Amino acid sequence: MCATAPEQCFRRIVPACALLLLLLLPACRRQSPPHRDVVRDTVQRGPLKLVVEVSPRGVSVGDTVTVDLAVETPQEYVVTLPAPDAFGELGARQTDAPEPRPGPTGVVWRRAFALEPAASGPLEIPSLIVKYRRGAPATGPAARVEEQPAENELASKPLTLEVRSALTSQDTPTQPRDITGTLLPRIPPLKPWQWALIVLVALLVAATGFVLYRLVRRRLTRPPPPILPEIWALRALEELAAADWFEDGRFRECYYRLTEIVRGYVERKFALAAPEMTTEEFLLTLARDRGALPYDSGRLRDFLEACDLVKYAAVRPRREDAETVLGTARAFVHATAAAGAADGAP
Repeated sequence: MCATAPEQCFRRIVPACALLLLLLLPACRRQSPPHRDVVRDTVQRGPLKLVVEVSPRGVSVGDTVTVDLAVETPQEYVVTLPAPDAFGELGARQTDAPEPRPGPTGVVWRRAFALEPAASGPLEIPSLIVKYRRGAPATGPAARVEEQPAENELASKPLTLEVRSALTSQDTPTQPRDITGTLLPRIPPLKPWQWALIVLVALLVAATGFVLYRLVRRRLTRPPPPILPEIWALRALEELAAADWFEDGRFRECYYRLTEIVRGYVERKFALAAPEMTTEEFLLTLARDRGALPYDSGRLRDFLEACDLVKYAAVRPRREDAETVLGTARAFVHATAAAGAADGAP
């Protein structure tokens, strides 16, 4: 699929990730809140409504039980909410008493209490009494008592919870269990939009990594730039001069290698099949086309014939002779390289 350039692959993968995100968006709609685990009692009297909620329904010894009390009344009513002593020996404490706030039908009065059961078994929340009355017609100090409206009451039903014990059937008061490690809370499951985000990020990371891999691979497998013929020839001549061919008696091999370098340079530089020709054929080709090689043909003839005497006539050269032919080869490369650059200049 991605045999083309990495940029084209990236352009294909990004729309695919966007399409996947669009497909997952319907699953990311806001879910309805879970059902609250509460015990509830509702008392309705005309326009007044009392709601008492005790949560959670399942509780263990030492856990906190929350009692929320809310009263909805018309605007002209005044409400007196119960105090902590209304719970008797349960030892309730008031945790929240916000100011009355506007509600759907008038005003909402709220109060919250907290209990901490110390024993297992049934836990009974007593009936909570809320007193209410209409607002007084006169609020000044001269208002008579008989003009004040009478108070009425709304009372909830007693609510019962079952408090579980922290002990199990394997526990006894005389032989407690060993202390265990810290129990971590359960990690809540991921929501659909979180899964969609994780998948999208993973796809983007994979696409980015693939593109980077292709770019690095292309750079690493890129062939090295070609070496200029004159650079290649001069390096080969330096390697040839660095070896002591006369010490090992391999001077003929040295001359063979020298002519191979010169002929190979001519082929690379001027596209002449010099390695496949004999010396006479090569010189004859240059004589026919004097512009094929910008160099003195006489000097080149002397160089090649001197090499042939060593290669084929078993002439033993001196070290000075070898250094001379090496110098001639270097001069030939330098002269023809400069001529080639001048010819190619605009």
